[in-house]
Amino acid sequence: MKIRCSAISLIIGDGRTKGNPLSDTAKSYLITLAKENLYGVKKFDGSKETVKGNLLEEAAIKASGMKRGREFSKNTTRLENDWITGECDIYVPSERLIIDTKCSWDMFTHPRFVDEAHKKAEKAGYTYQMQGYMWLYDCDKADIDFWLFPCPENLLSTYDRAEVLIDAVEDIPLLKRVTTVRIERDEKVIEKIKEKVEICQEYYNSLLEQAA
Repeated sequence: MKIRCSAISLIIGDGRTKGNPLSDTAKSYLITLAKENLYGVKKFDGSKETVKGNLLEEAAIKASGMKRGREFSKNTTRLENDWITGECDIYVPSERLIIDTKCSWDMFTHPRFVDEAHKKAEKAGYTYQMQGYMWLYDCDKADIDFWLFPCPENLLSTYDRAEVLIDAVEDIPLLKRVTTVRIERDEKVIEKIKEKVEICQEYYNSLLEQAA
């Protein structure tokens, strides 16, 4: 069992009681993984926000290249080691850099300001995700590009306002719709990830043994 980079933030915390290395959040996540393994199906926790992000991923990658005067394509090489697995959006080996794109749902959830973007990256666990990617791809830095794009019409519900989710966004110049957060590689964090994953692997194996 290996932890996906996008899930590192779920397992990194300590338990509430002294001597308990796994939080309730980590245990819940590992229980879900074990059930997926046992039942042979994946639990779907998608939302309209994640669907929008998936639909606009290529547009975000293209825009991230435009922002830097480059032409980027989606990285399709998934890497793994003994602890984690991950596939970043953009890999720039010549600069020892990875870039990950995040598409905001609307202008009010979009972090327009740098401090706001840093807080969002921390709260959403993206900083741990980037440490995982930098570890896997042997990079020194990671950029998170938060992009705001018009919402695809097919995702609008009866209560969603097209003038806010589409029209108002289109009125903003493209390069005014991105906020970038730079994350530097931190070996202490990577070591902590390694230690946590090893504890998770033990717990996960114990769950499978119980179900045997």
